[in-house]
Amino acid sequence: MWNKNLKSYFSAVLLSVAIGGSAVTLDEAKEMYRAGDFTGALPVFLDAYKTKPRDASLNQWIGVCLIQEGRPDEAVKYLRFAHDKGVAEAPRYLAELAFYDYDFDKAEEYIERYEKSLKKSRKPLPEDMEALQARIDIARNMLDRVEKIVIIDSVAVNRDEFFKAYRLSPESGSVNDADVLPQGYEAASMTAVYMPETRSFMAWAAPDSMENYVLVGANQLFDGSWEAPRVLGESLAMNGDSNYPFMMSDGVTLYYANDGDESLGGYDIFISRKDEDDFLQPQNIGMPYNSPYDDYLLAIDEVTGVGWWATDRNQLGDYITIYKFIPSDLRNNYPVDTPDLAAKARVTSYRSTWAEGDDYSGLLAEIEAIDPDRKVKKEDFRFALPGGRVYTTWDDFKKPRARHQMEEYVRSKDALDKDLDELAALRVRYHDGDRSVKDAVLRLEKRVIAAREELKAKANEVVKAER
Repeated sequence: MWNKNLKSYFSAVLLSVAIGGSAVTLDEAKEMYRAGDFTGALPVFLDAYKTKPRDASLNQWIGVCLIQEGRPDEAVKYLRFAHDKGVAEAPRYLAELAFYDYDFDKAEEYIERYEKSLKKSRKPLPEDMEALQARIDIARNMLDRVEKIVIIDSVAVNRDEFFKAYRLSPESGSVNDADVLPQGYEAASMTAVYMPETRSFMAWAAPDSMENYVLVGANQLFDGSWEAPRVLGESLAMNGDSNYPFMMSDGVTLYYANDGDESLGGYDIFISRKDEDDFLQPQNIGMPYNSPYDDYLLAIDEVTGVGWWATDRNQLGDYITIYKFIPSDLRNNYPVDTPDLAAKARVTSYRSTWAEGDDYSGLLAEIEAIDPDRKVKKEDFRFALPGGRVYTTWDDFKKPRARHQMEEYVRSKDALDKDLDELAALRVRYHDGDRSVKDAVLRLEKRVIAAREELKAKANEVVKAER
């Protein structure tokens, strides 16, 4: 299906036509077209085209129908003819087609032509065209910094359960369908639930009070039950829907999809990192991961060293493409004067990312042999050390003094968590009108600030002792 931004050009209401056994006339097809029934109108238009191929309006209607039917390549010649014959709306669609073909200069040129024609009739440029101009600016910036990655495989899978094709080592966590959520928990109509190796935390997308999708999370409690879902971070919304979260094993780095203001088109993949209180401002990870189409659910398996992401860019109907790639610690971009840079950004051929003599059959066989259901170890805690190391059990420590310092750290963290719970309860009482707790809130806030500083110091002592 063609991108949802084009769908906004028309009414979403479909006209159900029943013509008592007689053929649909051209006038009736026009009514179907105006009502949004492009599937029904297209064959009638194409039949009329056989006898009237130079009818500019007919070419325009056919082009729009083909776009709506997910056949943009076929639509170009009809819309170009309509444009050459002076159909005012044709540049509008040609701009969108050029944008999806990564020809951003041509897309902007068509917008300028469309705006010029509108000025003659004193009409303003529609909001969707202004939005397209903004997306062109984003796309140009992305095309200047296309990351150079090696894509080792590409596979088309059914979109309804595409995440089940991700074969991740249990140590890197898992992506699951919404059936794993506790009864009564809300979820987006299409989402994947991330769980770490211990399966003691879940993150997924759920509708908020305005029916926008937001990322939420929940921890498992000591008795095996789950806490109430909470929004992961207000900064993650970016005036759009957020979905398909995946967290790295450090418990800090989050990848997810969002279709808001900073998106190139549909869902784009973003990265954010968590500090003590919230997630930091997300960053669009750019091309080749993101495209004018929907791109989502980027996951990195730190055991195999292979990343995965899903994309709609190949327009496969009920199927989507999953790419497997080799991520790098430091971003390395193609030079801006690289030949066929747009082809590399859209991943015209993933084999073109290989060096001569590369062979990834062994790595792909290793991935295929992964047992995602392998029993996972119990996690005592999660403590990140420099260099990307993450300790989760007491046995991970090599130095006895470091283990002793960790015991002090855990005790201090438990005390801080209790103070935070108490502070949250007092704030609720104060918000509900109980002013008698004001002094207790202020005292506890000061204690929490001091405890956080102390916890930082204890974490540093753990790191120093383990070196």
